[in-house]
Amino acid sequence: MRLDYFSKRLNLWIALALVAANLSAWAGVLLAAPAPHIVAGIRDPEVVALLDQISEGGHAGETWQVTLTELEAEQTITWYLQRYPQIPFAHPRITITPDYVAGEGDATLAGLRVRVGGKARVTLANGLPQVQILDLSLPLPPPIRRALEDEIAVQLRRADALPVRFTSAEWRKGEVIVRGVIR
Repeated sequence: MRLDYFSKRLNLWIALALVAANLSAWAGVLLAAPAPHIVAGIRDPEVVALLDQISEGGHAGETWQVTLTELEAEQTITWYLQRYPQIPFAHPRITITPDYVAGEGDATLAGLRVRVGGKARVTLANGLPQVQILDLSLPLPPPIRRALEDEIAVQLRRADALPVRFTSAEWRKGEVIVRGVIR
């Protein structure tokens, strides 16, 4: 009888130790998460001017140019994300180089905030952006990851519907200069 009492008591202590260790591990993971990269949601004035020109109509064939720094790109993306709360993404951070564009941010998946990122090379072909994904950092099981990659590819193919065509893009360290024609 006494041995049974001690055995139950020992099992209780082991269970409590496992729960405490689990809680400690989760706390460590959550506290180790990087602080979000927070920028103001501001649309770049050159982007606003181009969108206004397009919405006015009657500008088909006119040329345009937009120069975006990494910060301006982050601010413009943040502005759009704030207007579309159904998109489970926040705190974008952009890196622009001559060879690739990298982006990362916080995605909300199943109620948890996780850091996601990617790297892509963007070129132009027939006036449309062609995006080659170089790297994706998504903490997802392979089937969900493939489905998300497929959806990204579908969204990138929709560039044909844009009201502009691109004539050039100069990728520099920290900025991009894009030129084009309004359709």
